[in-house]
Amino acid sequence: MKFNFGLRGKHSATGGEPAADNRYTFIKAGIPDAGEDLYRNVLIASFADDPSRPLSEKALAIRDEILAADPEGIARLAVHLEKEANSRDAAFWLTAELAAASNKASNKNPDRASNKDENIAALLEHIVRQPTDVPAWLAWFTRAAGPGVKPGRAVRKVLDRIVNRLDEFSYSRYSREMQVALQGTMKLLQPKPADRLKKSLFSKITRDLIPMRSSWEQEWHALHHQHYDSPEQRQVALRDKWKEGISSFRIGYSALLDNLRPMLCAGVSGKVLKLAAEYLGNAAAVRRSGVSPLRLLEVHQELQKMDQGGAGMLAEALEEAVLHTQWNGFGAEGVSLIAMDVSNSMKRPVHPGGSAQRFDVAPLLAGLWKNKGYSVHAGVIGNTWKPVEFPVRPVLGAVHQFHSKEGEAGYGINAHLLLQDLLRRKQVVDRVLIFTDCRLWGSRSFNQSADADIAEAWRQYRRDVAPSAKLFLFDLAGYGSDPLECPGDDVYLIAGWKEGIFDVLVNL
Repeated sequence: MKFNFGLRGKHSATGGEPAADNRYTFIKAGIPDAGEDLYRNVLIASFADDPSRPLSEKALAIRDEILAADPEGIARLAVHLEKEANSRDAAFWLTAELAAASNKASNKNPDRASNKDENIAALLEHIVRQPTDVPAWLAWFTRAAGPGVKPGRAVRKVLDRIVNRLDEFSYSRYSREMQVALQGTMKLLQPKPADRLKKSLFSKITRDLIPMRSSWEQEWHALHHQHYDSPEQRQVALRDKWKEGISSFRIGYSALLDNLRPMLCAGVSGKVLKLAAEYLGNAAAVRRSGVSPLRLLEVHQELQKMDQGGAGMLAEALEEAVLHTQWNGFGAEGVSLIAMDVSNSMKRPVHPGGSAQRFDVAPLLAGLWKNKGYSVHAGVIGNTWKPVEFPVRPVLGAVHQFHSKEGEAGYGINAHLLLQDLLRRKQVVDRVLIFTDCRLWGSRSFNQSADADIAEAWRQYRRDVAPSAKLFLFDLAGYGSDPLECPGDDVYLIAGWKEGIFDVLVNL
């Protein structure tokens, strides 16, 4: 087996990604050779999977599909998932399974396995890019091959080259969790250092002799707990630390979000406050941080309760920030209908310890899409189905105001009514998203009649009105259900809440 695209491309002069050559024939249009079913199955399973846990029955079946498929098709699919679909975990899973299978084959036919290992190594250069990727990829490989098993020689050479990109300054700034992971990588791979400096660095890493550099947040907390002769002295020290952190941008985006209250209490100047607001609303900073709209909502709600000067400016900055978050994009094409359960049971945290509620997810999504100019209709479900209008701005403020609609449509969950309404008016939509805290598909309350079956209503709507429409049922409680299921008829069942779900749904 020889991959016919140039995955063994030469490295650029800067030592970055392999340069593409004229043998690289990956076709962007359409799904790669491995097939649509496998593509969907891998995406769905990797979204719910964790390499630290044993494979589920579904994942074991997908592994059999991977190993039975044409290796070149799997290679193309892995490249597609990493480069086009932004699904790193799925790409890691595929390449790890190929590498583990190559290891097992080497016991039977060493010469043939060597060629296969070379090709997998060539593929891996396009999947594993940074030193911090290596521990993550090895976690998938270890589960596939078994504890303590090393990848083949050619694969280890590729991983060695990537690990040799480490430098002491970058390593010292990694989290403690990442440092421990890289130490484990060194012990397993025992990479060959490129020169004396790397040899010294690898030795220090293995013996844990490189201390973590303190972050701005750690330094601020140390000052916060330090003893001062007077409250005034303490106030000046903390205020100066805030000025240094924001003016130099040493403070990270997440650290700033977590500490807006103490910043305001420190009495920073208007100039520093303005810099902080500009940083919070900066599109590049928001995207780089990967912050969730729900996290921005939580901070916005905290600011609404504060009476310190500057809280309003920061709240406005968060309104700007939320427009650049990752939830935008999925609803850009076609017409969407978002239906929301506004019963009291939805007023539970999305995540343990968080203040954002299940109640908030749908109105936040509707507000974001509305602001982007997407074609989106919305409404609340209960005993009845009631359409509602969302303002274009503010997004976060409107979510808070939306809590007044609790119980406005009653406290039942008659989701079939919105589909019957679409049928009656023959209204064509491209996607229907229903947010509640229970499983709607394949279940019906004891007091509902047979015509309340949402599955039958959906099949009728697709048959008579919108054959290409898709239905997304979000069970935000998600008790005992798989995180993502596709039972057919373009229906997607999402259980619980996990950031990145819209990226997966776009790819599907």
